[in-house]
Amino acid sequence: MPLTKLKFLPGINRDRSNLASMGGWYDGDKIRFREGYAEKIGGWTVATFDRYVGEAVKIFVYSTFTGIELTGLATSQKIYIRAGTALYDITPIRATFTSTATNNCFTTTSGSGVVTVAITGHGAQNGDFVTFSGAAAVGGVTAAQLNQNFEITYINANSFSISTAGTATSAATGGGTGITAAFEINIGPDTSVGGYGWGTSTWGRGTWGSGSATPALISVRLVFMDNFNDDLIFNLNDEGPIFYWDYSAGFTTRAVLLSSISGAIAVPTKTEQTFFAPSGHLLALGCSEYSQVDTAGISINSITRVAGNRVATVTTASSHNLETGDYVTLSGQQPKDYLGSYQITVTAGTTFTYTMITAPGSNATTVGTYVYNDYSQGIFDPLLIRWADVNADIGPKPEYWKPEIANSAGFLRIQEGSKIITGLNTRQETLVWTESTLNTLQFLGTAEVFKLQLLSSSTSIMGPNAVVEVNNITYWMGTDNFFQYDGRVNVLPCPLLRYVFEDINRVQSSLVYAGSNKEFNEVVWFYCSSGNSSANRYIIYNYRDKIWYYGQLNRTTWLDAGINEFPLATANGYIYNHERGTDDGQPLGATSLPITAYIESAFVDIDAGEFYMLTKRIIPDVDFTASDPAVTPEVDMSVAITKFPGAATSVSDVGGVPLTRNVVTTAGTISQYTNEVFLRARGRQISFKITSNTLGTQWQLGDTRLDAKPDGLRG
Repeated sequence: MPLTKLKFLPGINRDRSNLASMGGWYDGDKIRFREGYAEKIGGWTVATFDRYVGEAVKIFVYSTFTGIELTGLATSQKIYIRAGTALYDITPIRATFTSTATNNCFTTTSGSGVVTVAITGHGAQNGDFVTFSGAAAVGGVTAAQLNQNFEITYINANSFSISTAGTATSAATGGGTGITAAFEINIGPDTSVGGYGWGTSTWGRGTWGSGSATPALISVRLVFMDNFNDDLIFNLNDEGPIFYWDYSAGFTTRAVLLSSISGAIAVPTKTEQTFFAPSGHLLALGCSEYSQVDTAGISINSITRVAGNRVATVTTASSHNLETGDYVTLSGQQPKDYLGSYQITVTAGTTFTYTMITAPGSNATTVGTYVYNDYSQGIFDPLLIRWADVNADIGPKPEYWKPEIANSAGFLRIQEGSKIITGLNTRQETLVWTESTLNTLQFLGTAEVFKLQLLSSSTSIMGPNAVVEVNNITYWMGTDNFFQYDGRVNVLPCPLLRYVFEDINRVQSSLVYAGSNKEFNEVVWFYCSSGNSSANRYIIYNYRDKIWYYGQLNRTTWLDAGINEFPLATANGYIYNHERGTDDGQPLGATSLPITAYIESAFVDIDAGEFYMLTKRIIPDVDFTASDPAVTPEVDMSVAITKFPGAATSVSDVGGVPLTRNVVTTAGTISQYTNEVFLRARGRQISFKITSNTLGTQWQLGDTRLDAKPDGLRG
C-alpha cells in the first residue's frame, strides 16, 4: 500500500475526546505553530545580573529623550528601575526617623547577627524594608554592617529585628545619636487571600486579632506604570497613591508622592490604576473624588516682598502648622497682586512664602486673611474617572488635578457596574472595564474634554492585566470566555475553554497576565492553575491562523519586543529575554538547562478504522535547521496504538532510539534526516508524539509518513 501522510490540523483541541479530535493535536508543551507546523518555542536568557525581591507584578519599558532604554519593574515588595543589566531600588520612603527617635536604638545578642531595633511608632509590618545611615558599631557589629537596607521582622509597634551580615561579640545597646532610619512603603501581598479569618480583609477592619464578619478578598499588590517624558509615574492598586520618579535626579533617588512635587494640586489620594491617555491627560481609574475643604488660617501679621521680586513672605501671629507643598487661598490683600491660591514653601513655624503672578509695587498694605486648602478629603469612588490638566502651550501637567474653567482637568463616572477593573489605551480610544461592562473613553477636545460611552453590558474580564492590544485589536480573558474588540465586542471561539477555565485558580485571578509576541502572531495569557498561587501555565491564541495552544511555564509578567530587542518576562527573581537561543538560560555563573518540549497528536484512523492495520515503518520529517551548530540535535519519537476508543494503548519508541541529524560544521549545513525507522504496531488508531530535552536543539515537524497495511482482522 502507498505510504500514509500524517497531516495534522494546526492548534491543540482538548475540549473534545481524543478520538473526536481526530486529525488534530491533543496535547503539547512549549511548542508553537508556524505555517501550520508544530515547532519548539525559542529559548530565554537572563537579562539582569541583579535579582529582584518579591514577586514581579509589572514590567514597563520606555526610552529617554537621549535614547537610553529604561525598564520599570514592580514587585510585591519593591519598585525598581533597570538600566543595562543593573536594577536600582527606587521604592518610595514612607517615613524617616532621626535624632532622638533613633538614638542608640540597636541592641545586639552575643553570638548572633540578629539585631533588635527600638523605634517608637515605626509603622512597619513584617517584611517591610528599612535603610539605616549614620550608625556606629555596637556589640561587635560594624557600622558598615548596620548602615544597609534590611528586611524587617516585626515584633511590636515600637521595635523590630533585622538580620545583619555580622556576628555580635557581646550583648550591647548603642549605635550612636546620628542614626537615620528610612522606612519604605509597606509591602503588599504576593498572592490573593480570601475567607473570613484575620488577614483576609482591609487592614484595620474590625477588632485586632478577630476575623471578618463577612467574606473578604485581600488582592495581590498590583502596580501600574507609565512614563512622563524621561520620568516614571506609577501607582499601587487597592486604593493606593500615585508616585513620581525623577530620572534627572539619578538612579539612587527614590520615587516620591506625585502630590509632593512642585505645583501639585488635588492629586487623587487613592487610585486603582493610572496611565496617560493618548490625549496626554494622566488618568486615574477608580479614585478619590475631587474635594476642596478650606480651613481658616492663623492671623497674618505681615506680607512682605523683596523689591521687584514675585516671592511674598507671610508672617503669622503664631505657628501656622502648614507644610511645604500645601495650598492656601489669600483674600482681602492690597495691592491685589497678593490675592489668589498658591502652593507654599514653609520657611519657619510662623512664616511661609509663595510666588505671585506679578510683582507688586510694595509690601501688602492690607494683609487680609488666608485659608488652608485641603484636597485630601475626597471619598474613594470605584467607578470614578479623573484626569489631570493638559496645558495648550506646555503640554501635560500630571501634577495638576483641580478642575478649573481655564484648564482641562475633570472627571466622569461610569454608570453601570460596581467597580473599575482596568483600562487600556488603543489607537483611537481608552477602553475601561468594570466587572460586567466595557466602556470607551474618547477625547473630544471641547469643554467636556472626554466622552464616556457603554460598549457592552455583557462582558467580563479576569483581572487588571488580562488584556492586551495588538494591531488595533484588543484581546482579553473573561471569567468564562475569551474576547476581542475590533469596534465590536466578540467572543473568541476556543477549543481549550474547558481545559483552562475548569482548572484556573480564580482566587488568583488578579495574577492573570496578558501579553503579545508579534513576531509569531501570538497573544499569550499566563495564569495560575488550580492549587497554585503563582502563574505556572499559559494559553496562546495565534490571531493570524486563529488557532490555540498551551503549556506550562512560570512567568509573572510579559512584555513584547519593541524598544527592547526581545520579549521580556519575569520569574524567580530575574528578568528574562525570550526568543533568544534554544535553551533555559540560567543566572550568571550557572549552566543553561534544556527545555523539555513535546507535541502529541490525537488518534487517527489507520486506513478507515474498519480493519486492524499493521504499521511497519515510519518515515520521519523533522527540521533541525535552527539548532545550535555545536551540538547534534535530536528528538524522541513515539507512537501509541489502540484497537478501540478508550482502550489501553501500547506505546513504542520508534526504533528504540531518538531521531537525530548530524551537523556538518565545515559546510555550515545540516545533513539529511534519519531516513526511516521500523516497528511492528497493530491496531485501528494511532497517535504520534515528538519530544525533545537536549541542549541546543530546535526543531519543526513536517509531514511524517506511515508504512501500514491491512492485517486481515475486522473489528
